[in-house]
Amino acid sequence: MKTEMQVLERLKAVIATDLVGLQEIEEGISIERFDEKNVEIDFPDVDSMRRPTMLYIQPDYENLEPLGMHSDLATLRATVFILCKGAPNAILVRRTFALYSALYLLVRGDPTLGGFIEDARITDMDYYPAVTASATITAIEANIDLQWSKEF
Repeated sequence: MKTEMQVLERLKAVIATDLVGLQEIEEGISIERFDEKNVEIDFPDVDSMRRPTMLYIQPDYENLEPLGMHSDLATLRATVFILCKGAPNAILVRRTFALYSALYLLVRGDPTLGGFIEDARITDMDYYPAVTASATITAIEANIDLQWSKEF
């Protein structure tokens, strides 16, 4: 049986390895150093960001629908927060949107996360030009639904 944490860990791993390769290359905007330390399964804390660019995956809720005698269709809603800091605001805006576009391409291009789940889709996003009254941190919040067959 796949657990919720296994699904979240898989999303984290796919983002850490594949996200940067999908971003458009643009001088001063593109992220060059990006790995598993840029992605956490946690609520975003701008005061303890390890790096200037971080993605946080926060599980929100789960819906279960019966599929059969021994399985349910699990839909886990998670929020992916993209936070960027440490550059002029014009660059932060472009970098944040470049990372969101790469996340969108990642999910649309491989909605099964390498065959691990049945489907993933981004349902909506919100843009925040300033976080915690700071003009030096820009963020995007993207909601993503992760679906898989939960056997028991």
